[in-house]
Amino acid sequence: MRGFPIVILAAIVVSGCAATPPPDQTRNILIGAGVGAGVGAIIGSASAGPPGGWAGAAIGSAAGGAVGSLIRPEACYMRNKRGEIWQVTCEGRRPMPEACFIGYSPDLLRQVPCDRT
Repeated sequence: MRGFPIVILAAIVVSGCAATPPPDQTRNILIGAGVGAGVGAIIGSASAGPPGGWAGAAIGSAAGGAVGSLIRPEACYMRNKRGEIWQVTCEGRRPMPEACFIGYSPDLLRQVPCDRT
């Protein structure tokens, strides 16, 4: 009966996360932290026993979350008449750009034809 509140709390947390999917950036951080914690716990417990497992999980979680935060999806950018580069939605209507680009960050862009709709 002691584990029942933990099961209820876990069900509430999981159902709350399922209601709206997280943004890609948050999802990448959570996946990286989860995988890092699992791998760190396995390596830490294999090398130093249970205390090493906890330390490995903490270190792996932090490292995995950091790596997950660096993974960015490709985005759409446009250059306006003043030469400014703005990130815009890839679907739907956009302002009339001078040039359109696609890439992972403003430093890594390649020019693409603009959709004039």
